[in-house]
Amino acid sequence: MAKSNLLLIGKAVMLWCVFCININFCFGQDIPRKSIMVFGSHADDADEIAGGTFAKYIAMGYEGVYVVAVNNLDGCNLERTPWYDEGPNFTVSNSPLKYRVDALESSQIREEEARQAAAVYPSIPIFLNYKEPTFFIGRKLVQYGTEEYNQFNPPGRHQVAIATYIDEEVDHIVELLRKYQPEIVITHTLGGEKLDHGSTGYMMYLAFKKAIDQNIPVGQLWMPVNGWLLDKEAQYNGRGKPDVQIEVKNYLATKYEALNKHISQNGGFGRDYVMGNRTQPKEVIEEFIMVLNNPKN
Repeated sequence: MAKSNLLLIGKAVMLWCVFCININFCFGQDIPRKSIMVFGSHADDADEIAGGTFAKYIAMGYEGVYVVAVNNLDGCNLERTPWYDEGPNFTVSNSPLKYRVDALESSQIREEEARQAAAVYPSIPIFLNYKEPTFFIGRKLVQYGTEEYNQFNPPGRHQVAIATYIDEEVDHIVELLRKYQPEIVITHTLGGEKLDHGSTGYMMYLAFKKAIDQNIPVGQLWMPVNGWLLDKEAQYNGRGKPDVQIEVKNYLATKYEALNKHISQNGGFGRDYVMGNRTQPKEVIEEFIMVLNNPKN
């Protein structure tokens, strides 16, 4: 083959490579990344609502983003009996009673537990630091709006329920979506079983729609069938019927290992799939409703 022909072929190949690079650069950002985000309210919620699905997608090569929305000023016990018969008994005495941990200590303990849980998958832990509406000082419950709450002035952003009304707070979540561009986001059900859960789900719902409007490459928003979706009427009329089912039998060991990092939660969850003696049958398939779908080709 003549030298001139070889040079022409070489130039053609080089031009094709440049074209491909430019196409990917210009249009690749319109496609959500191979990333899955679980947007939980409290420190252990990501594991509870979608731990098996999270583990499965990460094993398939997805980048995992493990989000804790609130700062867990409440919900940590130092002395208690475990929820599960053989769970680890995290205690400082032999008292059969359970006692709450003060606010700042609770936040620190539960964040460390969440970091350890996120590492199990493995995934990237994100802490958004929205305030909880209650916490304990000593043995006394302190509630939002009281003089004691205001005097203590706990650190953190707004309460998540209030933050949904504030544009810059919603934009804060939009920027999180812009950074990770997830193909799948899983969060709590709108109007779920707890105020913090439902408000966290609503925050993500607002941010996800805003991200779509801004052409940020995001994919699908899933919510578990929970809260009002479990009511008889919702089950009867079809609104509570899941349209996404993920079989996670082979990933329950990972989910349970992550759950058991949350030792402060009444002795840990004590779930053990590997030994097979405490498998939760309802968790073999995790079910969700696809709330928003933003397909990108």
